[in-house]
Amino acid sequence: MYSRLIAWLKILLPLGALVLLSTIFLYSRGPDPIAAIPVLTGGADPTVTEQIGSPFYAGTTESGQGLTLSARQARFSGDEGSGVIADDLRAIIDVKDGNRIVIDATVGQMEDGDRLSLRDGVILESSSGYTVRTKGLNAAVNRVDIESTAEVEADGPGLTLSAGRLRVKDSGGTTDIQLLFTDGVKLVYVPQQDKAE
Repeated sequence: MYSRLIAWLKILLPLGALVLLSTIFLYSRGPDPIAAIPVLTGGADPTVTEQIGSPFYAGTTESGQGLTLSARQARFSGDEGSGVIADDLRAIIDVKDGNRIVIDATVGQMEDGDRLSLRDGVILESSSGYTVRTKGLNAAVNRVDIESTAEVEADGPGLTLSAGRLRVKDSGGTTDIQLLFTDGVKLVYVPQQDKAE
């Protein structure tokens, strides 16, 4: 009799455990993982349908440079073809040789899948101490390819510079990044030793 009871328990207990587990999964009322995404609907602007708080992207370019993008918020505009618009956008390019380029823009807009349009005031800073200011930049997100849409002003150790255009790109086969100023470049160079005197 005892052995028969043990045999039945060996069958019934696992079946009971399966019933309990299925009940937990079927009737669980835990938090919805989708609800954790910081999406805001509505807003003052009737063209805005959704907003995402503090979006962040990290990856590498085709040549292996590190790239991160972050913003205060991003929104999907209701205008056809306008894509995603980000406010207070920051892009960071980590060059293989250890240098870094940081780009801050008031507004950034994704265009044509791999192009980013930065506007309403853009500041580009390099870890070597140079700062470039312009009204707008167009940049690729899968490679180092940046071009200004307006005049630029730059300053750094021992120099100030103004130009009609700026182009930032890979130097081709090396780890260096080139900053090319064109269209009426005006450069004032002050040797560092003169500044110290």
